[in-house]
Amino acid sequence: MITLAGLRPDSQRYFDYHHAENDTFEQVNKRELELGAATMASLIYLVDKYGLTP
Repeated sequence: MITLAGLRPDSQRYFDYHHAENDTFEQVNKRELELGAATMASLIYLVDKYGLTP
């Protein structure tokens, strides 16, 4: 069994900035960054605490 996990950001606005002149850290939406970081931290915590065995 292989478990895959990852963060998939909303792609609707992805190419508005990706590889564009305004593709800078200052353009990152702070709230979206915080939510993504919290999501990944929660996932890591739960896998560490409970494992991946069904």
